[in-house]
Amino acid sequence: MRFKFLSTEIYVSFLFMAVITVMLATDKTGMILPSLFAVFMHELGHLFAMWVVDSAPREIRLIPASVQITSDFTRGYKTDIAVALCGPVTNLVLFAVLFCNYLCFKNQLILCYALLNLIIALFNLLPVNGLDGGTVLFSVMAKRTDYNRARLILKIITLIIAASVIFVGLMFTLRGKINLSIYIIGIYLLIMSVLKS
Repeated sequence: MRFKFLSTEIYVSFLFMAVITVMLATDKTGMILPSLFAVFMHELGHLFAMWVVDSAPREIRLIPASVQITSDFTRGYKTDIAVALCGPVTNLVLFAVLFCNYLCFKNQLILCYALLNLIIALFNLLPVNGLDGGTVLFSVMAKRTDYNRARLILKIITLIIAASVIFVGLMFTLRGKINLSIYIIGIYLLIMSVLKS
């Protein structure tokens, strides 16, 4: 499915829609829809920043486990950092608003939604390849050192964090508490450590 929003063409793959449909149909926790909303707001934060700095993307492709943004504009390091940080900042603002709501009304569900936004913001701030924290770290390093050296350092940091997450998963497993989410995150980070960023 393709459509245009302002000057940006948006492509949503059939597989992406199928994965979202299956997730919503099989959700027994009630947290998939709020999670998708938090991720949507996160990405909207990035897009808002891109439009503000006059580098609106030409195309956005929504495919499983990825949002690919194609832009014709060359941005500087400061602009890349600003665009990268706007996603987590959006989630942190949502966390603050929802947490204040929780303090006023003591609704546990609102607290869960607030913490969900906090987790998404903090996860995306990890200094790893493919996440916003990695973009910020790379932009800072690339300004101070060689581009290829900065990319290599980022991949090594990503590999170390991925190995640490998988190690934590193994520790949980040895204690009889298997947590599949930790392994999924570790494997995702491991894949990101070998991909070209």
